Amino acid sequence: MKPFYQKLVPLPEHSVIFLDEEIPHFTVPWHFHPEIEILLVVKSCGTVYVGDGINRFSEGEISIIGEGLPHWWKSDPVYLENKGQFNTKALVIQFNKEIFHSNFIGLPEMAPIKSLLEKSQRGIRFLGLSRESLGKQVKKIFSMEGITRITELILLLNQMAVSSEYSYHSSIGYSQGINTYDFYRFSKVQEYIIRNFNLPVKLEEAAQTVNMSPTAFCRYFKTHTGKTFFQFLTEFKIGQACKFLAEEKMSVSRACIESGFNNVSHFNEQFKKIVHLTPTEYKAAYSG
Repeated sequence: MKPFYQKLVPLPEHSVIFLDEEIPHFTVPWHFHPEIEILLVVKSCGTVYVGDGINRFSEGEISIIGEGLPHWWKSDPVYLENKGQFNTKALVIQFNKEIFHSNFIGLPEMAPIKSLLEKSQRGIRFLGLSRESLGKQVKKIFSMEGITRITELILLLNQMAVSSEYSYHSSIGYSQGINTYDFYRFSKVQEYIIRNFNLPVKLEEAAQTVNMSPTAFCRYFKTHTGKTFFQFLTEFKIGQACKFLAEEKMSVSRACIESGFNNVSHFNEQFKKIVHLTPTEYKAAYSG
């Protein structure tokens, strides 16, 4: 499934889009848009896909997603059944970075926010006490009107910028440096990887997602990523294993299986090669 382009137009008297949505479940599939998005999940849980990243989300989740970055908030099946017992509520803020004039964003005091907007190209999710305080600030913004909303949005961005409690949604190697046609085509491959990384992945199947022969697909993939398909896939799997070890506190053997490896020694070897730590060392350092 390719991401579709979504363009929401603010009312003439507003420069920023504020959406208070309460619906049975998240309905927008894999998509992207030119606006930077801040989303607070008030009610719901499920899986969020951002770039080449995949994470669980729950009530209180707050993220900032950069412009043009494909994403998909997918509610758990219990919400999709839509029997009335569950619903989803989210507060969404969307704005174009051009609302900050170049002279304004260039001010020394705005440096942290400028850096935040640049880092949002990988998608950022906030953790710990920051997650709670930022959620309160978003709710405060939605209780206001007019210019006060904009000033409080700047304060929200500054809070995000100075927080040290965050993680990235997508990997450092994720790149959007491709033209529009290839963006759609390459995203089909990403979608295939996201859905199948923990299964036996076949080159022929991946190539079929973009209607290419395996040979042409290999050339295409190397041209656009600088890596072979299986190098990219391995790095993606290791990225997921890092999340399993640090955030879900899985054992090394289970993280190995859940991230699509069927041999622990091979998993350890690849993990050390990419992360420069063994899985055990990584878990001890980052699982808290």
